[in-house]
Amino acid sequence: MAFFQTFHYNNADGNDPKAWVVAYTVLVGVVLLAVIPFTFLSLFKSHFGSDPARRFVPWFKASFVLTLALVFTQFVITTCIVYNVNVGVEWHAVRAGLHLGYLAELFRTLSAATVMVFLLELGPGIYHAIHGISSSFERVIRYLAYFLAFVVVALAITYYGLLLDVQLNFSNRVGSIHQFGRGPVRIVEVNKLMAATAIILWVASLAITGLSVYTYLRRKVSPLKTASTLYLAASLLNLLGSTWNFAYAIHWLLGNGRADFYPLVLTIILAWWSRGLLLIISFCIAVRSGPRGGVWSSGHKNGSTMYDSVNRDSYATEGTYTSRRV
Repeated sequence: MAFFQTFHYNNADGNDPKAWVVAYTVLVGVVLLAVIPFTFLSLFKSHFGSDPARRFVPWFKASFVLTLALVFTQFVITTCIVYNVNVGVEWHAVRAGLHLGYLAELFRTLSAATVMVFLLELGPGIYHAIHGISSSFERVIRYLAYFLAFVVVALAITYYGLLLDVQLNFSNRVGSIHQFGRGPVRIVEVNKLMAATAIILWVASLAITGLSVYTYLRRKVSPLKTASTLYLAASLLNLLGSTWNFAYAIHWLLGNGRADFYPLVLTIILAWWSRGLLLIISFCIAVRSGPRGGVWSSGHKNGSTMYDSVNRDSYATEGTYTSRRV
């Protein structure tokens, strides 16, 4: 459930939300300030070109953009809440806040889906940067990632549409759902769809962690020790965030837990902070050149062609390199 809805329900029960609003606003602001500069840097400094080892880069950029959209939308929501707390309830602000909350849920899931794809692409990308060849396993991972992302995006669009339907047809449009008709049933359906996306992304995060551990354990014979280590750190942060979202889905969405502030504040710390940090860590992989541990195939460096011998020599300081042509 979005923060604005939780604020609305707890405020209606007579609870004082001001301390939670302040904490939530500060936590969101920290993520926003961290993500903004790296989003623009990733758009302009991380290159893709024709290098098959860097197929993760477009998904990496999309992850930054969608995460920024998520955090910015949530910051606007907190502004609406602060306005309601200090000035008084304005129903147009309430309606806007509710709709922005639905958008934030959509951006949250889309961002998680793109993070999943780029992390699944990054592992095979490191392999390709080392060996210069593509394997059938790499293609299986890529198409599986695309399929899972398609399913998650489809579920996200579906529950976003259902939320809008509830807002327009089964509520008073300021947060109170009609107890007759299909309103409560639609909310249950939305919770199940949200939980399904969380479960899929959690299972994918386990696979990503396994892939990153395998890549890390092979670092002694890899010229990309730094990239492998950063990949492992990013995957563990992704696992942390997805595990919290999985627990939230099981207890609060499927278990019908009471709407409260503390789970949403924990979501900022465990899910959003970890996602922002993993993107910043991945930024170091995406923008580095080959000699500095970046993921580039032989014959490529920062999007431009270079000789294999030069690329091989640049990796020699970090490990051995075996060049094979496709």
